[in-house]
Amino acid sequence: MKKNLLILGLSTCLPLAAVAAVTPVTPPPTPSTSPLVKGEALAALPKLAQSPELAASLKAVAEGPLPQRLAALKRKAVADLVFVEGGSFEMGDWGPYIAKADSRPVHTVQLTGFYISRYKTTYAEFDTYTDASRTPRTADSEFERNHRHPLLPAGAVWQRARDYCQWLGQQTGLPFDLPTEAQWEYAARSRGQRFVFPTDNGDIDHGRNVPGSSEHMKLLSPLVEDESRFVMDSRPYPVGLFPPTPLGLYDMAHDGQEWTLDWYAADYYAHSPKVDPKGPASGDKKVVRAWPVSEDTGFSGISAYRRARDPLLRRPDFDDATKLVPGVMISYGLRCVVNSDRPLPGVKR
Repeated sequence: MKKNLLILGLSTCLPLAAVAAVTPVTPPPTPSTSPLVKGEALAALPKLAQSPELAASLKAVAEGPLPQRLAALKRKAVADLVFVEGGSFEMGDWGPYIAKADSRPVHTVQLTGFYISRYKTTYAEFDTYTDASRTPRTADSEFERNHRHPLLPAGAVWQRARDYCQWLGQQTGLPFDLPTEAQWEYAARSRGQRFVFPTDNGDIDHGRNVPGSSEHMKLLSPLVEDESRFVMDSRPYPVGLFPPTPLGLYDMAHDGQEWTLDWYAADYYAHSPKVDPKGPASGDKKVVRAWPVSEDTGFSGISAYRRARDPLLRRPDFDDATKLVPGVMISYGLRCVVNSDRPLPGVKR
């Protein structure tokens, strides 16, 4: 696992990241899924590492005096933004991909342009926020601490995820927030195209554009299990290892679920506003998108798949099912948007 930690030792220099060119990719008419990669076949997979630019930017956020970390975080948050040109798309499950009524009917949505982060928020970034705001660190129970690492997607309850994005807005003067459900799906589908899987080519190629299996995730992850602590077999791995979507977004299909701004309603699509929908006015659950970390990457991150989750991630107590207690948050992460379609300083369009 030392090889995963070495990437933290790269230069702290942080150039403004150039927005990845949008490579024209036509969604496959019938998306495919390759077999899982296990056992001896794992040795044939390519060795993966974060780009030097990403590794350097995360090192700058994770290490050093707090004022320097904070400055590095503000630079990274802006440099990571990808502009998503507004437009119209057919939101929801347009084919036989999801056996869930809440992903239908397919309905027309018109979105104003916005910016979205190319990466999920990591613990390096979230910890800098909590240190600067003098608030408790997220995912800090005994079990969750075993699954923390600066390079991994940060887990948080919904309100803290939104607090982080809005705090970035205070620090940068930009209108940061969580993405709406419609924004997330539109971005995952590379401006609303019919990408079932939000990968570089619209297919699931195990070991190339998503992990090969839970065994592969163990090799990719910097987390180590020993006699003193337990670590899950299907474990999170550093952001940015696999190819981005055609729009330039990483890990939209896997490495943890992502909070959206919207309250959840099973029938919302039947009466959703056409222009810039933001979900129901109230509710008791929030919408999460993307995919949990698990071996079942064959069903990985279907772009139209929606889940309802308690914003506090409470679960029934094992001893008393009528009592709700805090649940595990490590699989519930975030990426932020900037709600503006105007050119931003330092961000190419």
